[in-house]
Amino acid sequence: MTEAKLDLIAKLLAKAESTTPEEAEALTEHAERLIMKYGIEQAQIDERRGRLGQTQEQIVTERMLFRGVYAKDLREIGIGVAMAFETVRPLVGEFPPVAALYLVGHESDVRQAQTLTASLEVQAMVAMRDWWLTHRDLYARHREGDRRRARSGFLRGFAVGVMNRIAESRRVVVDESTAGTELVLVSRRSRVDAAVDEMATKAARPRRGADAASFAYGHRSGLDAQTGGQTAVAR
Repeated sequence: MTEAKLDLIAKLLAKAESTTPEEAEALTEHAERLIMKYGIEQAQIDERRGRLGQTQEQIVTERMLFRGVYAKDLREIGIGVAMAFETVRPLVGEFPPVAALYLVGHESDVRQAQTLTASLEVQAMVAMRDWWLTHRDLYARHREGDRRRARSGFLRGFAVGVMNRIAESRRVVVDESTAGTELVLVSRRSRVDAAVDEMATKAARPRRGADAASFAYGHRSGLDAQTGGQTAVAR
């Protein structure tokens, strides 16, 4: 895929963040399909290089920083995107008040995971604010900490919905690809796993559970997020 196509992906997602929901759906569907097809294309080329004894694509680690009250919740979106890609490993770092996400994978995969995460971060905040305007009366008697926890729960539910949706979109693209594509992707993931195994990691401190109702609303909104592909079946 050419640099022009990569630039087109970025432009499609950028426009989707500032247009009507109807137009955003078409724009982002196009963008995600291009991302998935690009990832498969790169994986097949890289696998062929390996068989020929040529240098394969470099595995990199890129950092994304999330700031603000909902930093850790927004980071969950990036984690979900990485997990749905399957060829990118997410690692977390704590630098209060900043939440860090490290994406480990082949350079082309990490680049696209970053692009999609940034777009979905914007969509998540817009969706959360719209939801809160409609449902805040339900939390009128709650303390501010509980209200913030509800908004946090929405964002984490959004992240899970997004992960399921992208994973389903990826599955469709893989099924439409040539025979042997899944084995190529498994091999690609194995190289990333080996790289991560060499890195020193530390378990993150567990978080308090989300407000159940807001999590459910967020999950549904995440499934409806304009990531491209058809609606995923909740797992």
